Amino acid sequence: MQRFPKKLLTNSSGFSVLDLGSLVIILFASSAAYYVATQLCLAYGMRRLGQPPGLIRPFVSVIIAARNEQQTIGALLQSLTNQTYRDYEIIVVNDRSTDSTAEIVQSFQSSDPRIKLITIQSISNDLPPKKNALTEGVNASKGEILCFTDADCLPSNEWIETLISWFDEHVGVVVGYSPYDPTMAPDDTRWTFGKRLLSRFIIGEEFKGAIWSAGSIGLNLAWLCTGRNLAYRRAVFDEVGGFERIKMSVGGDDDLFLQLVRHQTGWTIRYSTSPQSFVLTAPARTFSKFVEQRKRHFSTGKYFSAPMKTFFFLFHASNLILFLGLFVGILTVQLEIIGLAAFAVKIASDLFLTLTATWILLGRNIRRHFHIFSFLVTEILYIVYNTLIGPLGFITTFKWKQDESKVAPSVK
Repeated sequence: MQRFPKKLLTNSSGFSVLDLGSLVIILFASSAAYYVATQLCLAYGMRRLGQPPGLIRPFVSVIIAARNEQQTIGALLQSLTNQTYRDYEIIVVNDRSTDSTAEIVQSFQSSDPRIKLITIQSISNDLPPKKNALTEGVNASKGEILCFTDADCLPSNEWIETLISWFDEHVGVVVGYSPYDPTMAPDDTRWTFGKRLLSRFIIGEEFKGAIWSAGSIGLNLAWLCTGRNLAYRRAVFDEVGGFERIKMSVGGDDDLFLQLVRHQTGWTIRYSTSPQSFVLTAPARTFSKFVEQRKRHFSTGKYFSAPMKTFFFLFHASNLILFLGLFVGILTVQLEIIGLAAFAVKIASDLFLTLTATWILLGRNIRRHFHIFSFLVTEILYIVYNTLIGPLGFITTFKWKQDESKVAPSVK
């Protein structure tokens, strides 16, 4: 049996400071402690999310920024015009579309006066395009509560009513879950093995994002959210100065805005666990589109606070180290036992958090929503994804819909 090589690290007198085995034990133990503590805190936060009070029924403005969305805007408007909630308007901001987006909106508008179309023909201010489009929508709105989704999404008919039920007089922001649904992919999609595997991972990765969002909000930290399913008071938008303080990022109309509200205001932030508030969206059709999408999302992290950057770096580094426990056995048999134990701790904590989140977000029929193969695929690929794709978000520049032309909005 091989033994740990001794005197790997020595001082000037040749005294052994730590041998390789001790270093590995310290590395894996500290990584496991940090990783498991984070997972347990997220699980605890999710269990503190509570129930919707359902105390207010204000006038609501639904705002959608759309650019070349002729393939999906019709289905979204069909859902939005059939909501169970009654007091609302729909504002579509057509941002320099070159397809039939405007014509489709106008066809709905002709039979439903609640729909308002704003057309942006050029950009003349210093806000990034999407933030500019959303700002134009907010400026044209009349609602006390603003609800946001994307043009390629599909909310349920109870979306507005359910999301609003999470507000009370103290709540300023409500965040919702937006899962990927492969059935929303175009009919001509060829589901090869690779695409099916990618789809499983994208769905699992988005669920992980929901766990981080919900768990952090339950802990009163509110780190992350998605703009595809988000609602906040108009008063909140005005209080923080809109997107002016976060205009340096092309994205961030969700995460950075949420963090701004947490730091700059006294409003409560809540996460909706009601399934009727979920907003479905289609996963990326190809790996390259998924990578571009995720690099853009990671790029927002450049503008997180230094403590947040440190926290996320240590968490993902710990995840990688525990994963490497599978391969450390090539050094010695003893290290193989330590490495496998470390990896087992990681998987156990991942499983605990995933099952907790499945119970809270997706209902108590865990067998229906939890699949061990999808779980393992997500956990393994998630490490590779964060290690290889995550850093690209910090070194790459991005544009919304591949255009940053220089706002002359018109309302129809």
